[in-house]
Amino acid sequence: MTAREVRYPGARWRIAFGSYDGVQNFAVNQLQMMVQRLVPYLVEVIPAAAACPADDVHWMLAGTLAQNALILDLARRGAVCVPCAPQGYAVAVLESPWRQGRRVGVIAGADPAGVLHGTQDFNARVLASLPASSASASQAALESIPAFSASECPLVTTRGIWTWGYVIYDYRRFLDHMARLRMNSITVWNDCPPVNCPDFISYARSRGVGVILGFHWGWGTALDITKPDDRLAIAADVLAKYRQDYARLDIDAIYFQTLTEHSETRLRGRTTASWACQLVNEVSAPLFALNPGLRIHFGLHATSVLDNYADLAPLDPRVTIVWEDAGAIPFSYDPVIELPPAPAADAGPRTADQTLEYARRLASFRPAGAFGMVPKGWTSLDWKNEFEHHGPFVLGERSRDFTQTRLALRHKRWDCVNALWSANYPVAARFYREMLDAAGGGLAAWGLIEDGLLEEAIQFGAALFAETLWNPRRSDSDILARAMSPYYRMP
Repeated sequence: MTAREVRYPGARWRIAFGSYDGVQNFAVNQLQMMVQRLVPYLVEVIPAAAACPADDVHWMLAGTLAQNALILDLARRGAVCVPCAPQGYAVAVLESPWRQGRRVGVIAGADPAGVLHGTQDFNARVLASLPASSASASQAALESIPAFSASECPLVTTRGIWTWGYVIYDYRRFLDHMARLRMNSITVWNDCPPVNCPDFISYARSRGVGVILGFHWGWGTALDITKPDDRLAIAADVLAKYRQDYARLDIDAIYFQTLTEHSETRLRGRTTASWACQLVNEVSAPLFALNPGLRIHFGLHATSVLDNYADLAPLDPRVTIVWEDAGAIPFSYDPVIELPPAPAADAGPRTADQTLEYARRLASFRPAGAFGMVPKGWTSLDWKNEFEHHGPFVLGERSRDFTQTRLALRHKRWDCVNALWSANYPVAARFYREMLDAAGGGLAAWGLIEDGLLEEAIQFGAALFAETLWNPRRSDSDILARAMSPYYRMP
C-alpha cells in the first residue's frame, strides 16, 4: 500500500467514540464539527474499540463508561469522575496517561443523554472559545487548553419549550438548537397534528428531545364547563381525537388547555377550579381506560384559580398540572419584577416575591409530582394580525430565506426582552433555586418561545433560560458567563 503524503506534520487530534447510535450520533457529529474548525487536516473519527491510546496523537473521547473502554480506563485511574444521575456527565482536559506529551479531551456521560449534554457543554465551555482565525493559531490554542475537569447533572430534569407548531419553520434546525441548549422536551400545540408528525417526533428523539402534543379540551370554543352536556361533548370529542390522531404516535404525553384562560374565579356558585377539576377527571377517565400508561398534562391558567387551588384536590393524581400566568417573572409575558396594578383587588401575585410565594403554595399543594410550569418572557404569536386556526399542514419545512426575513421582523421584540433578561435574570434564577427546595417532586419547565425563530438564531434570553434551568444553584455570574458562550451564536 502506498504511504500517504503528510502535508501537515506534528501530532494530530483524533476522536474515539463509544457509540454512534441514537443521540450519541449527533453528539459525535457536533464534537467533530467543533474540532474540525480548529485544524487544517481531516479529523479521524473511529470507534473506541479500534483505538490504540498509545498512538502519537491527541485524543478526544466521547461515550459512556460501558461503551468507551478508554474513558473507563481513565475513570479507573481517577482521572474522571462520572456522576450516576441521569443526563449527567464529566468533561475534562488532561495530559495523556498513555503517551507523554499528548493531551486528552474527555466527554463521559452517565447515559447517552449525558454524552449529548456533555458534548454541548464541552463545545460551549472549551472549543467555542478557541480562535479559528488561522490554522496555526487555532491548532496551537487547541493543544494549549488548560487542564480542567467538571462533573455536572441537571437540577431541573425536564427543560424545554412550549410553542404552537405552525411557527416552527425549520424543525431540524429548531431541534438542533434545542439540543445545543441541553433542552430535552418540547410541547407542541396544533389544531390537528401535522402530516409529517412522525418525522418530527423521530428527529426530536435523535436530538434527545421528547415530544408532548397539545390540543384543546374545549379551549377556544363556546362550551360551558358548568353544563353536563357540554362536558360530555368535550369528553367525547377528546376521546375521538386521541384515538384518531394521537394514540398511534410515539409521544411522551398529551397536553391540553381547557376553559380556564380568564379571570373569573367563580362560575354558577362554584369556583372555576372545582369546575375545571370535574371536567378534567371526566375527560381523563376514558383516556386512562383506553391507555393506562398515558401521561396527561393539564395547562392551567392561574388567573381563574388564584387562592382556590385547594379545590383541585380531587384531580386524578396521574394528571400533571402545568401552571401558566401565575404572576410576574418568570410567568409574565415581559420578564419584569413587578406587573402593573390590576383593576381587581384579588388579581393575584403582582411582584416577584409574591409570585415566588404563590408558586411555593401551589407546589406544596401537590407534593408528590413535579411542579410543571410554562415560563414566559420571550416571544409569542401575533394573535391580533396573523393567528388563525388551521387544518392539516406540513410542519417546519420553510426556506432559509423565509426564516432569515422573519427573524428580521422579530428583532425588535428580541432586543426588548433580551435587555430585560440581562437585568432581571437573577430574579428568575432565585425563583428556580427556591422552587427546587419547595417542589418535592422536582421541576418541569417549558418556556413559551414561539415565533422566535430559534431555528435561525439562539437569542441571549433563550440561552440564559437554558443555562438557568440546567443548574439554578450556580452563581448568577456563572450563569451569565455560560449563556455568553460564542457557541450559542454560531450558525
